Amino acid sequence: MGGYLRGHWSIENRLHWSLDFLFREDASHARKDHAPENLNVLRKTALARLRATTVSEKRFSTKRKIFKASVNPEFLYSVLFGK
Repeated sequence: MGGYLRGHWSIENRLHWSLDFLFREDASHARKDHAPENLNVLRKTALARLRATTVSEKRFSTKRKIFKASVNPEFLYSVLFGK
């Protein structure tokens, strides 16, 4: 039982830490209507696409991928469409 709980919380902590650290989700001021849920879905989708994107450089962090996508339209295209 303990191993299951630790495994569950490690997944939860990894996801929530990433969303908060990379996308500053806890600091979001979206509170009206469905905005928080919609933004959460977009952030999780972006995180999944960034993690699925491979790069030739070794140890290329998700944070560096976000920066590279912001300055390089070709890399952004590869993140969005997997090509």
